[in-house]
Amino acid sequence: MNNSSRLNIIFTLVVSHLKLLVMKKTIYFFLFYVCFCANTVNAQVNVQDSLALVDLYNSTDGPHWSNNTNWLSNSPISTWFGIGVTNERVTRIGLPQNKLNGSLPSSLANLAKLENLYLPTNQLSGSIPPSLGNLVNLQYLYLSDNQLSGAIPSSICNLINLQYLYLSDNQLSGSIPSSIGNLVNLRFLYAYNNKLSGSIPSSIGNLINLRSLDLYNNQLSGSIPSSIGNLKYVLGLYLYNNKLSGSIPSSIGNLPTLDELLLNNNKLSGNIPSSLGNLGNVSFIRLDSNQLSGSIPASIVDPPFLAALELNNNQLSDSIPSLSNFHGYLLNFSNNKLSGNLPSSLGKFVSELYLNNNKLSGNISTLGNLFFFKLDISGNRFSGSIPSFPNSFDIRYLNLSHNYFTIDGMEQIAQTVPNAIYDHQKNIPVHNNGETLSVSAGGTLSNNTYKLLKWEAKGVYTLVATNHDDSIFHPAGKGIYQIKILNSVATGLVLYSKVIYYVAPSNPVIASSENGLQQSDKTNLFRVYPNPAKGILHVETNGSAILSLIDQSGKILVSSNITGKGSINISGITPGLYYLKNDLTGNVQKVMIVR
Repeated sequence: MNNSSRLNIIFTLVVSHLKLLVMKKTIYFFLFYVCFCANTVNAQVNVQDSLALVDLYNSTDGPHWSNNTNWLSNSPISTWFGIGVTNERVTRIGLPQNKLNGSLPSSLANLAKLENLYLPTNQLSGSIPPSLGNLVNLQYLYLSDNQLSGAIPSSICNLINLQYLYLSDNQLSGSIPSSIGNLVNLRFLYAYNNKLSGSIPSSIGNLINLRSLDLYNNQLSGSIPSSIGNLKYVLGLYLYNNKLSGSIPSSIGNLPTLDELLLNNNKLSGNIPSSLGNLGNVSFIRLDSNQLSGSIPASIVDPPFLAALELNNNQLSDSIPSLSNFHGYLLNFSNNKLSGNLPSSLGKFVSELYLNNNKLSGNISTLGNLFFFKLDISGNRFSGSIPSFPNSFDIRYLNLSHNYFTIDGMEQIAQTVPNAIYDHQKNIPVHNNGETLSVSAGGTLSNNTYKLLKWEAKGVYTLVATNHDDSIFHPAGKGIYQIKILNSVATGLVLYSKVIYYVAPSNPVIASSENGLQQSDKTNLFRVYPNPAKGILHVETNGSAILSLIDQSGKILVSSNITGKGSINISGITPGLYYLKNDLTGNVQKVMIVR
């Protein structure tokens, strides 16, 4: 019998004996096993390493792990599930999502050659053992997605070879150790979704090899250190959802590789530094939900790869700068104090634009050149007609409400974007011309219904009269009136006039009640549009007609011969109520001229 066979027989006898007693004193017999093998068959691992693994097994409920194959068995430790061994020393522990339940033993510090401790997504609790700071060969420390609590031990900062530090999704509290800058080889620092407080240490700027700084969803306060501008290789700065205050360091503009800058949901104040325009590789900038003020720097839209810029929920003022250099898809400037008109160019590829709840005014014709999927300009002072959007049927969200729009263009919106929101527009002026009240609501006149309401008492209005295709009313007596306008196509919009106190003139403007100009119930043989009109009045007749525009005193202001279709220039006529009379038939239509 050779020596190898003899050793196998001895080994088998020892293991059999161990199995009889393992339930009583597991750790002592395991130590006996290791020592025996060390003296007979050349042990596979260091004794201290073996004991540390036993401690890990016992302190984290090893029998109920999802996979504990070969653990505390007679198999070589290198075959234990999740264990890597190199030159008789444990160099890797990888037990992710394995239902480890309990605390980490301090004896893990005895694994002097350990390079990778990979224990994410378990039920580990308690604090991180300070003794882990002795694992000077550790390069990967993954403890994320557990239930660890307490402070990050400052001893962790002794791990000068550490490249990956994952502590996210725990319940860690306290401050980030000021000596964090000692980890000069660190590439990824993930500590998000914890309860960390205090300030970000200025020593963070020493992590010159850092690729990603993820500290979001904590309770960090104080200012962002300017030293953060030293992280010349960083790709992502994720500091959102904290309590950070002070200004945004202009040094951030010195980060040539930065791809994502997310500082949203903090208490940052002051101006947005123009140096952010130097971020040549940035694709996402989120500064929303802070207390930033001042104007939007024109340079911030200059980065050539910028895809999304979110500055909403701040106190930014002044006008929107030129966006002609912006090539991204998302702009969100909502909930600020921006004023003035839209810039002449809003970029070429913007498909999501949020300008709601500002003080912007003027027309929105610029928007008609873009293909939108989402557009919200509600809560401003925009007016004028609504442009036809090239991709109206593809718009997923459109909100034009709470502006100064009328029905002009709304009919087209109602037909092409059925889910559009466009109600609650500012009350329009009501025109008082002697014995008449009228409004200019836009839209197709034949689709409009006008209702004259009179205030009675306690804010209650009663319906006095209803007109179709005609906005002109003759109130019966003095009172407080308001006109309500509905449109049969743009059913989502109800317009109201401003409230007016009306008193009938003491002397009738039109001399005789028999005046033919009052015969508004005659069948008209010509069509007038738009009505109310501003500069040009278009007319369609059945054949030839001599049409005269007459004021309320009966004076002829303009006469025109029209056959079929024609127009009358009214740009020089004072706004008010007039009558257009067919001199050949005597038929009359009321015409409202507005500016």
